[in-house]
Amino acid sequence: MMAVTILSLPSVIMLKKVLKTKLLAIFIAICDVDIVVVGYADNAI
Repeated sequence: MMAVTILSLPSVIMLKKVLKTKLLAIFIAICDVDIVVVGYADNAI
């Protein structure tokens, strides 16, 4: 569910108006890695 809200196209479009492209790419990459880590940790429990 986190990926649906964080990495959705409308949210990326809104953030694109505020952030530079490089910073937006870093934000998406960090969020993507965090979602995967939380998913693996949740499945390990």
